[in-house]
Amino acid sequence: MRGKSVTLEQLEVTYPNGFKAVHPTDLVIQAGEFFSILGPSGCGKTTILRAVSGFVEPSAGRILIGDADQRGKGPNVRETALIFQNLALFPLMRIWENVAFGLEARGVAKRARRDKAQELLDLVALTDQAEKTPGELSGGQRQRVAIARALAVDPSVLLLDEPLSALDLKLRQHMRAELRSIQKKTGVTFIYITHDQGEALTMSDRIAVMNAGRIEQVGTADEVYSNPVSAFSASFVGEANQFAGRILAQDGEMARIDTPHGQFNGRNPTGLVVGQEAILFVRPENIRFSAVENVLHTYLLRRDLEGPFVNLFMATQSGACVAMHVPNTAETSPAMGTQVTIGFMSTTATILPLGPVARTGQDIAAE
Repeated sequence: MRGKSVTLEQLEVTYPNGFKAVHPTDLVIQAGEFFSILGPSGCGKTTILRAVSGFVEPSAGRILIGDADQRGKGPNVRETALIFQNLALFPLMRIWENVAFGLEARGVAKRARRDKAQELLDLVALTDQAEKTPGELSGGQRQRVAIARALAVDPSVLLLDEPLSALDLKLRQHMRAELRSIQKKTGVTFIYITHDQGEALTMSDRIAVMNAGRIEQVGTADEVYSNPVSAFSASFVGEANQFAGRILAQDGEMARIDTPHGQFNGRNPTGLVVGQEAILFVRPENIRFSAVENVLHTYLLRRDLEGPFVNLFMATQSGACVAMHVPNTAETSPAMGTQVTIGFMSTTATILPLGPVARTGQDIAAE
């Protein structure tokens, strides 16, 4: 198996009722890449996936797989395979028959089908499960059967539409590693659709953050998390404290923002100028006790234990709720209501233009 690139050129999808699910979009996914499209429900990510697979016809623009234009090609002739959210396994067929179903539809002889199915079951660590039915397997095993079935037809591009959403947390975490391993072994291009940030950050070579039919940012996991380029990207990928205001001063790559909660310094990657409305974002893990820069006077409002880490929610005198993510030690667990001075380094904060933001844990904590 060998992956091919996928190129979207001004791809647009408008439904008959006039709703524009995907605004004109340019995107290049490299051959053999594990690429995730991350965004909330209804943002258009599944529409892009279905357009690549041929189940949705673009309203404008075009899709290339390798160098081949996909206009006029139905799903059955494209070099893609799609794994649905519900897996769609055949409950009365044996596992090897499920895996070989696409080969049977293509007229491949039974012996060759059986051999190919067993090869793929070996690949996904289900060597001894060939004669069972889907009902006899666990959720994670059924997931691997669906992957093997998709790979049986030798796709250049494997499309995955939130395939782990029905699994429990431990199994999802295990399957992330399984999927990444399978992708590396096969070299097939994976396009993975998810609203789960952990999945995208853990598995992907690159991520596209999508909102309201538009791609806001494309980059590696580190780039998207540490260097967001829009308010939505900063607030949707991971947790972030937010302080809205206006730019008070600008100096090279840094700026100072005036907010109802104080004046703070931060990085200014988009070149905001004095007077512009903006939002400062700082990750909970970058908030520190006894800070000497960007200081906030707070008291402990809430403490959420996550084993070795603790999420602390601090209330400021101005009414803001500031989230902190700290190790679970006695030194980092002040008593409820305790007055605490906190703050953050300007180099760990990012100031971005005012724009739509995602709902965050900070909002929930304040309720």
